[in-house]
Amino acid sequence: MLRDWIPHIKYQERLRLKMLLHQQIQRSRLVSLDKSISKLYLLNLDSLLPVIKPLYSDLGRPAINQQGIIRSLVLMLDQQDYSITKWAQKVASDPLLFDICGFFNNAPSAASYYDFLVRLWLGDHKIHINRKLKVKRFVSKPKKKLKAGQKQPPKHSGTVKKLVAKAINGKLRNFCPEIVLQKLIARLVVDTSSAMGILGNVNDLSVAFDGSTFYSGASHYGVKVCDCKSQGIYNCKCPRRFSDPDARWGWDSYREQWFFGNTLFNVTVSDSPYDLPIYLKMVQASRHDSITTVFALEDIHKIYPNLRFKSFIADGAMDNYPTYDLLKHYDILPFISLDSRTKAKFNYPHQDILCFDDKGNPICKGGIPFVSWGYSKPKGIKYRCWFAVNGQEPPKECKCSSSKYGRVIYIKPDYDPRMFPPIPRGSDTFKTKFKSRTSVERSNKRMFIDYAIESYDSRSAMMRMSLATFAVINIHLDAWVKHKKFSFCSFIEQQAA
Repeated sequence: MLRDWIPHIKYQERLRLKMLLHQQIQRSRLVSLDKSISKLYLLNLDSLLPVIKPLYSDLGRPAINQQGIIRSLVLMLDQQDYSITKWAQKVASDPLLFDICGFFNNAPSAASYYDFLVRLWLGDHKIHINRKLKVKRFVSKPKKKLKAGQKQPPKHSGTVKKLVAKAINGKLRNFCPEIVLQKLIARLVVDTSSAMGILGNVNDLSVAFDGSTFYSGASHYGVKVCDCKSQGIYNCKCPRRFSDPDARWGWDSYREQWFFGNTLFNVTVSDSPYDLPIYLKMVQASRHDSITTVFALEDIHKIYPNLRFKSFIADGAMDNYPTYDLLKHYDILPFISLDSRTKAKFNYPHQDILCFDDKGNPICKGGIPFVSWGYSKPKGIKYRCWFAVNGQEPPKECKCSSSKYGRVIYIKPDYDPRMFPPIPRGSDTFKTKFKSRTSVERSNKRMFIDYAIESYDSRSAMMRMSLATFAVINIHLDAWVKHKKFSFCSFIEQQAA
């Protein structure tokens, strides 16, 4: 049972009064925590009630500290404390942290924190515990190494094509145990960031997609239950128990090594000056990013019905024909680099084109490359005569049009959506937009370096996703404080004056 949800305005009033008292006793410490307090002062939990309330029954002992636990977890990552158990004890024994989190009477124990996180994860926790106790086959670390920068290939060919067909027909089965955490990000911070105008143009959003390795804190060796050791056999392959049954072997293309854990898939708005993530998904380490992309595209349209996604930016892992078909279905422009293994073939007949160069740019009958002039829907990619664009008179043998505007041709992406995307890869527009893909890499850096989510040595996909979620909340809060230029200490000093 969920006790009454305290309005944010009451939390703010109480926080101001409590901090005025602490200011008289430990002013220097209050100043050192100014940004952390500012973040929680701005974090309005009122919109979260419809997301959290269905997780609790209408009967039983009431839960009274759920809002405080959310603030406490945000503060824990902000302060980079790497243990929920130790952090819960620290908050309970520190009156300042206790009041910042907004707790009443008694601070919750570590068990209450874990119980809350379990509720946010829709996977069956009992099944997870049974999987930890169950003896499983030992899978050793793969020996074959991939090439530098190479992604781990999909297990089965044609999987993306099948999933895209289901997605287009509205029949994609998408069990998502982290859906509550995704809604937590959406309703708690992304909606507010959108209203503040720091996401970019909500009617023309560019989103960058990328997967990042998330190492498990558990050992991949597991716990042996056999008696091989007593017989002098130390390198056996017998079945054993694993403390992290969710972890799998995957290839870390950045470090060029195999890792044991999960893949954290991140979607970031690339036009935002603050590189703000809007969607996370935790998948198996062996899953290819192109498969996760199909589910992610469907999810962001459901979670954010008021946002219009117009540009999709990704690396060569998503460079496949079904993904282009899916993007066309959603009316999203693709900005995807060609897979390094692609061997381009430009043998499409056109009456005004001599041939294509190795990048897919058309060459006129006079041997001069056409100039890309944007996308004209529904005609296709527009190209103009090089001489007309540069204001020069073409030579007599090359003059194929009497118009000052010059010869114009159109290449329809339907010929080959990968080779001829609506915005040509060689154009300045494509290059400029694709450079913004680094926004998703910077947001990953914020989670894994600035907030050090791997330092918690989490041993389940639930904990890894939870830590990443509260790191994303912190990233948005950092942007709010910077955008508003807000300081809590300055604010209460002005109120007291």
